[in-house]
Amino acid sequence: MRLALAHARAETLQLARYPAYAIPTLALPALLLLFLGRRLQDDEPERLLAGFAATALLTVTLFQFGVGIALSRETPWEAYLRTLPISVGERLLGRVFSAGVFAAGTVAVVTVVAALVYDALPSPARLVVLAVALVVGCVPFALLGIGLGYWLPPRAAVPLANLLFVPLVVTGAFWARPPEEIPRAADLGSQLLPTRSWMEILDAIATGEDPLPRHHVAALAAWGAVFFVLAWWGYRRDEGERFR
Repeated sequence: MRLALAHARAETLQLARYPAYAIPTLALPALLLLFLGRRLQDDEPERLLAGFAATALLTVTLFQFGVGIALSRETPWEAYLRTLPISVGERLLGRVFSAGVFAAGTVAVVTVVAALVYDALPSPARLVVLAVALVVGCVPFALLGIGLGYWLPPRAAVPLANLLFVPLVVTGAFWARPPEEIPRAADLGSQLLPTRSWMEILDAIATGEDPLPRHHVAALAAWGAVFFVLAWWGYRRDEGERFR
């Protein structure tokens, strides 16, 4: 654990000194909430908080894990780390702790904006449950980011992360409970995406609906299993190519 925390500290300081990553990560979801919130707001403003908090976490998982791992694989520092007595689990845990710092920061900013501008703040008990659902629900997307980071070179990881981010957010998250003008076929396609399942779960928690949509819980768990295989296979493949 000590080595994992040391690695997390180094990773966090490195990213914090890189404004091109730190500022958009912390500010972009809150800015999107300010610009789009009025258009998306309905009679249950808590849904805004859930949706944009999920968007903030998706930003961290795709870019800090996906792009970050792809970039670090090409650096001498990563090769040096593999010569040290630190296991892959400790290195990955360090990345998770570092991502948690940025995730907590960007979700906190979104929560403050949602509460002050849209009065979108659930009760304390529901807010705790929503926080747990956000943390657990982002695990499949962290695994997706790790998989992308180990499968793709840096030049491909950046554009592909952007290409994945837009449809996952727009058609997966923002189309939960879609308005009537959205075609039925588009709605059905949206329900196949992992972000749609995550958003339906968060919606149910944020609005106090009972019970949770079990088919979406099962779908998100299945996506998590697929992304775990992708991440593990990508890591073993990279390990075999570079250090055989």
